[in-house]
Amino acid sequence: MNDRNDELMHSVGNDPAWSESYYFNFVDPTTKLAMFTRMGFRPGSGWADGLHAVYLPGKRLAFTYGRRDIQTDLSAYDGDLQAGDLSIECVEPHKQWRVRYDGPAQDIADGEILLARRKERPEGWYAPSQLTMDLTFDCLTEPHYAASGERGHFEQSGRVHGSIRLGDETWSVDGYGVRDKSWGPRDWGAGQREEMPATTTAADRSTGPEPFVNWFSMNFGADIALGGSCFRHRDGVMRGEGWMQRDGRSFALEDVVIETTYKPGSIVHKDVRLTGRTSDGEAFAIDGSVWSVCPTKIPMPGGATFVNEGLAEFRWDDRIGYGIAEHWHAVTL
Repeated sequence: MNDRNDELMHSVGNDPAWSESYYFNFVDPTTKLAMFTRMGFRPGSGWADGLHAVYLPGKRLAFTYGRRDIQTDLSAYDGDLQAGDLSIECVEPHKQWRVRYDGPAQDIADGEILLARRKERPEGWYAPSQLTMDLTFDCLTEPHYAASGERGHFEQSGRVHGSIRLGDETWSVDGYGVRDKSWGPRDWGAGQREEMPATTTAADRSTGPEPFVNWFSMNFGADIALGGSCFRHRDGVMRGEGWMQRDGRSFALEDVVIETTYKPGSIVHKDVRLTGRTSDGEAFAIDGSVWSVCPTKIPMPGGATFVNEGLAEFRWDDRIGYGIAEHWHAVTL
């Protein structure tokens, strides 16, 4: 399936939580520089926002966020995909995109500080800086559709090149990543909240953190990419499904299970293990080590949802890959 029109905005449904969003990530395997970008249009709320973060050496982050007011008819924004100082452009549907940013950024020494309430962060927790970025995302495969029609979602692997400048520092980019596009109702909350703060000095719960969504994407060079989502089931297991694009072919991932270890007393994940099988019967087991986490906070009634975006190295047999391990936690604040 490959509908070029799905690169455009869709007719807005009646659900007030309707969203149309564009997401891109990449990791440069040489420099370990990485990025994730999400631009979402929420006509029921009357705004679009752009969240853009660059992983720098160590745990350092360049973090940005911007908004704009929008109207109900999203077709007016085809060719005008901007939010704050972030812009994305479809050069050719399902073939090439550009992601650009030119504006202020927070230069953060350790992204985990974003878990703390702003009033509890130490003075100088970030340095104001100027970020300029121009990247091209060349799609390597056809899109893999998890859903289509009125509520759709597809993902696609690609190669990313360009440049990033933060203050007086400049990096060239040559890496691999994943993009996705989704449309339909999007609820950032969960049915129940973890009765533990985002950061604490002691492990107050014997069971540890209980994320309600784990999302992942990774690239093993140009030839293999995979991704998917797992959700917490009644037995407490994070179980789901996904996709793999390998040597020009697409497979579904079935019976995917994610197990996670965390920093003591925290919802920051350290290591993940993914197991499952492909639709043609091949079993797989992939281990990931999380290098750096960028928490993003979404206020919710009674607390917040933290979407913790973890930059990770993945090992699958003798292969080494890179990508994002994303954990969603609903916490009481």
